[in-house]
Amino acid sequence: MHDSADDLRAVTLHNGVTMPSIAFGTAFGDWVGATDFQGFLPEQAWRAVTLALDNGYRAFDGARVYGTERIVGTLFGQRFASGELTREELFITTKLAHPAAPPHINISHKRTWDADKVGDIAQRVRDDMVDTLDDLGLGYVDLLLVHWPGSFGMNTTGDPDFPRQARATIWRTFCELADKGAARAIGVSNFTIRHLRQLMEDVPEPERRPVVNQVEIHPYCRDPELEAFCRERGIVVTAYAPFASGAFGLLQDPALVGIAERHGKTTGQVVLRWHVQSGRTALPKTSKAKRMGENRDIYDFALSDEEMRAIDALGAGETRRTCPDPSNVV
Repeated sequence: MHDSADDLRAVTLHNGVTMPSIAFGTAFGDWVGATDFQGFLPEQAWRAVTLALDNGYRAFDGARVYGTERIVGTLFGQRFASGELTREELFITTKLAHPAAPPHINISHKRTWDADKVGDIAQRVRDDMVDTLDDLGLGYVDLLLVHWPGSFGMNTTGDPDFPRQARATIWRTFCELADKGAARAIGVSNFTIRHLRQLMEDVPEPERRPVVNQVEIHPYCRDPELEAFCRERGIVVTAYAPFASGAFGLLQDPALVGIAERHGKTTGQVVLRWHVQSGRTALPKTSKAKRMGENRDIYDFALSDEEMRAIDALGAGETRRTCPDPSNVV
């Protein structure tokens, strides 16, 4: 049985920065086909982020590619102006270096790029960071992540080592941005064990290893080997799509429903409790105020070892993803 006390409300990254265990995700719309396909709808951020702030969220996970940074920054700015909120109360994550998106997704070509199509990778990262901070209206972010390890398509350079070299260039530029104070901590997203191994070989200073690896994890999509690899190296694992973005009927799974009924909680609360009790942080997203409150109310109960194993077992079959498989990225 795990202690359900406050020690799960935050994690300390290996560089000493404290990060809340639950953050509010700021990608809106539906780009996975869980509902009628919509693509990205940044306008939904106005109401949802306002409600999230009203419901006590102080950690927010964004990305250049989501198209919501100006909206999110404006909403923060309004509260800074009124004195209701200070910058120090917030933990802001953003992500850069998203590869060119598939043509069916409505993302601006300005927000995505493939490293083999960019003349100066480091300068592109620096320029994107300036644009991101301008949109957010902030002088720094708390956590900056490499959004994907590389392109979804073919490497067109003819150099099989290019994708690895590009990752190292992006990472060294992230280190430079952190040194300048543009980010308090730097990490990666969607990196496999192979990607992480290569990066830590190419930039071998121990203090330069990523503090976080943000990957898709939910009860139907697990990677215990990757989590163990990260844990051994002091890299915190953050679960995006912690409820599978509403796909696969996850929150109606009978095993989860049974556990939720036993604890007098919702299935969403059970899934989030499973995440934090497993040592992960998580990024739930909802547009409903009631759910926002519920998603933060997971510290007054604990799952038994048997219940944890039962939820783990849901991911033992075929992995079900809502995003591309990072192992396909060269």
